[in-house]
Amino acid sequence: MATRPPAPPAAPPAAPDGASQQGGDKGSLLNSSSTKALIDLAITAKRLREEQIQAKVVYYGEGQKTNAELDAITEAVVAELQSLQLAGIKVVTTSASAAPTTDVSIELIGTLRALLEKLFSPRREGFMRRKIEDIQRKITTLFFNSALYIKLSTQARQALSVTYPDQAVYLAIRMHRDAMLATIRSQRYTDPKVLAEALSRFDSIEKGLRMDFLSRTTPELEALLGIYREVLLKFFFEEFKPGLGDFCWAVIKESRVGLGRPHGYKLAPDVFMSFREVFEKHFLERLVLNVQGPLVQKATSMRDTFRDETVQFVADPQIFSDVCTVVCDAIYDYLYTEGFLDLPTQWRNHLFKDRAAG
Repeated sequence: MATRPPAPPAAPPAAPDGASQQGGDKGSLLNSSSTKALIDLAITAKRLREEQIQAKVVYYGEGQKTNAELDAITEAVVAELQSLQLAGIKVVTTSASAAPTTDVSIELIGTLRALLEKLFSPRREGFMRRKIEDIQRKITTLFFNSALYIKLSTQARQALSVTYPDQAVYLAIRMHRDAMLATIRSQRYTDPKVLAEALSRFDSIEKGLRMDFLSRTTPELEALLGIYREVLLKFFFEEFKPGLGDFCWAVIKESRVGLGRPHGYKLAPDVFMSFREVFEKHFLERLVLNVQGPLVQKATSMRDTFRDETVQFVADPQIFSDVCTVVCDAIYDYLYTEGFLDLPTQWRNHLFKDRAAG
């Protein structure tokens, strides 16, 4: 499989809590096989997913957009009600308890389960394989950034070992890059073109070292992507699908999206965020509990193929967050096209843009 290493970002993103210690405490996440440690990993992945959503989607429920004029009207109405109450005038409102309560949760659970069982049926295996290819592309980007130590803290970089000479020179240039560029720019030049050529040559040297080092890691990456493909396919078709009954029950009941609803064949836009939050919480818990163990076991059994840093890479919670992004967004899109989920406009636009970008 041909892969093209991406250029490193200008400013390194902050590492998630705990992730920056992977290099300093070798095996800290890999050896944490307790249920609590795995749940903590799922929570971290969910937090990363929420941060991604906040960065990409500005969500408002239908009728929830406000402006200064509407806020002023609301304040005036509240003030008027308070003055009436102070004057002893009883304000009559419709009591929530007086309204008939309905609960169509059972119907929603059955519909959701039937749709998800259809999605994860053998007839749709091609669909899931394409989603896993999308996941592999995200893992590729994460892997190259990790190999270049972009996401790791200074302390973690010092603890990691250098395997190749071009890697050592590249890291040295990266560490002193600003000072080297400042020195180049501060010198006197007989012609501005000489400075431009010097800067261009510096970039070329840095890029060449980066490409040489990343080309050495490509066999590791391809082996790692094969492990993820195998483990994820087994999870979706052999572990996640058989438990869809319990999963759908937990999602619908915990999100309370069936309460006060007149029908159970569709979820309205105003309950989508509650549904999504609980859906992804339970999805990530099942994903981490069933996938992390096999991933670590397969990676550690191939230490003759993988560097220690590559084995550590499988503990990055960002990977599970990316799996959640790819799969859950695809599920919401599917549920929308099947008429079960009436997505808010902003979310539909988000899914449409991601489809177009893909």
